[in-house]
Amino acid sequence: MNKVMKLIFVALLLSVQPGKAAELPSWGMTENQYKLPNFNNRMGGIGKQALKNNWQLKVTAPAAWHSTIRNALTNRGERDVQMSLKNSVYQSISITAVPGAKIAQISPSSASNTTVQKQVVIDKPEIDTEIEAPDFGKHAFDNNKEDLLENLAEINLGVPTATVKKGGVSKKPSVQVESTVSEQVEAVVKEQSSIEPEVAVMVTEDVDADKEALRKRYARSKRVEKLLSYNNIKTKDELYVKNSAVLIKRFLNQGVVLFFWMKEAYDPAVHKLIEKGSGKYRKDPEAIQGDTPNVKKVQQKKVIDPTNLNFVAVNDNVEDQDDLRREHIKNKRVKYTIAAKKLKKSDLIYIQNQTILVERKLSQGQAIYYWLVGDTTITREVETKGDNKFVIK
Repeated sequence: MNKVMKLIFVALLLSVQPGKAAELPSWGMTENQYKLPNFNNRMGGIGKQALKNNWQLKVTAPAAWHSTIRNALTNRGERDVQMSLKNSVYQSISITAVPGAKIAQISPSSASNTTVQKQVVIDKPEIDTEIEAPDFGKHAFDNNKEDLLENLAEINLGVPTATVKKGGVSKKPSVQVESTVSEQVEAVVKEQSSIEPEVAVMVTEDVDADKEALRKRYARSKRVEKLLSYNNIKTKDELYVKNSAVLIKRFLNQGVVLFFWMKEAYDPAVHKLIEKGSGKYRKDPEAIQGDTPNVKKVQQKKVIDPTNLNFVAVNDNVEDQDDLRREHIKNKRVKYTIAAKKLKKSDLIYIQNQTILVERKLSQGQAIYYWLVGDTTITREVETKGDNKFVIK
């Protein structure tokens, strides 16, 4: 009987042992998802979860992406998210959540001091030893003061003498300077006086450095790879200039902004820009390329730059499809697919990751639905209608 009781006691002990703790979540993203317009929203959601649940996020991604990822997770520093960033040779993002730092309250040493102190106890988190060095630019300021002042000792300036006339002293005293003034100083003065500031073109020795400075300041360190000719710049585009480099900021719609580099090296004598203040420029509306005297102006056809979402649309992600159907079309069935080149005016598109739902109105109360597949280059103008909701113009 005693043996039976022992077995029952052991079984009871095993049954009350706590279960295995639930695994913390992890996320993975491709390069195409990194370039999507909703990237900041997705990363912001992950950052909110980490802050709420006191997680530390271990992020593995290319070094060039670290700044953008950090800003997205912390909402540009407003959200205190624990994280470590590690460099990756692959063009993808891997995020793993682990338990974050523990916060413990300790009593004050003095009874008169009622302030509650907090101590952070860290369970040996992984430390990222790869520190991104800030870019201070180049600050080497060359000058020619040594050359200008080399023969200063030879200059013999006479004392100014005033010519007394009837009615007072003349306003222009004469200065006697001997002919021993350095010829080098005279040459420098002639050279400086011959420059026309409004026509002179500043040619930078390091265009890449100028572009990097513009990208960090005005594009929030986003990657800018596309080129746009001066002829295709619109008067509504915002332009930022540094020496011969020009950064173009185009508002595609209320939620999407595209950045380009001007293809040509900036020349103020050729490229007519109007300064708008705060470092911004716009293209002069009267600057029409190709005008010649005595030739009638031909009305140019409006050029619409294609919108490229930079990923291949798929129709095999059931989870994303179900989310889109429930949120936007009352869970209706979608039986057809469509290509981007067949999109028409007034088509509504909804985007989630690499899945795109297309809604086409047939009448007041009828519509047909498609999954967009393949290339996502849209040749029509696109306008934002909400969060991840767009309309074809």
